[in-house]
Amino acid sequence: MSPVDDEVSAVLQRRCGMLTIAEMTDGRQLEIHNIAWGRDMGDAVDHITTNISPAPSSPHTIDFFFTREVARLVSPESGEVLYDREAHAA
Repeated sequence: MSPVDDEVSAVLQRRCGMLTIAEMTDGRQLEIHNIAWGRDMGDAVDHITTNISPAPSSPHTIDFFFTREVARLVSPESGEVLYDREAHAA
């Protein structure tokens, strides 16, 4: 996977400023308003820090994860699934 091939990161970058729900492989659900992303040398996926710049005006958490931990990304306004790990792997 090259640095531009991380679909989770790409979806979240496109939605910057729009709330996205991340359903994680461990069952957590994260509300994501914006992200900072990067990739360490030797890693195959991006790491993401959420909701730090600019800080959302609504109550929020700051979370850190690797994109391989995301099962699905959902648009809460439409219910549209923006990314599905199983479908992406097929």
